[in-house]
Amino acid sequence: MENMDANESRRDRLVRAASQVIHRQGYGRTTLADIAQAADVALGSVYYYFKSKDEIASAINTRRLNHLDRILIRATETVDPLGRLHALIQLWVSDKEIDALYGCPIGSLCYELAKQRGGVSDEAAEPLRVLLRWSEEQFRLLGRSEASTSLALHMINSLQGASLVANAFNDPAVIVKETDHLKEWLNEIVPTATRARMH
Repeated sequence: MENMDANESRRDRLVRAASQVIHRQGYGRTTLADIAQAADVALGSVYYYFKSKDEIASAINTRRLNHLDRILIRATETVDPLGRLHALIQLWVSDKEIDALYGCPIGSLCYELAKQRGGVSDEAAEPLRVLLRWSEEQFRLLGRSEASTSLALHMINSLQGASLVANAFNDPAVIVKETDHLKEWLNEIVPTATRARMH
């Protein structure tokens, strides 16, 4: 559970609480009353800031995009492209326990809302698009321009699939095994000469 920031607005508190409770129990099963209770505010406060649950989903998506941007910017500033891809994989390892319980927060919301098509469903898919574009850029920097799209798609598919299966089996080891395979795969597809130039 994230710590409460003394300067956090009531709206931000609602969005944070909504993100957590929807991740735990799913979008469809979560009511506005559940969100109010998780945020420790009156139900009327939810209606004051949001007209519908879809508006809350949009706010959650914006919050996650901002968080994702910060993570990717930090990764880009600190290591080489291969190291950045390994760092992305390591995020799944770090979150393996929570993903095994509830699934990937990005992937599970995207999957649930995809049935609606359009609107909030398209918004929910944007974090995955961000991850794909960022991964493609790393593969291009590694000299794999022609295959960068398919390589990035394979990597994100593998990570999301690992979260889904780990959640279905309630087994974090699924993520560990898949991420170990992905790390080996990355080292195989990046030419030795390219790796040598990065060190």
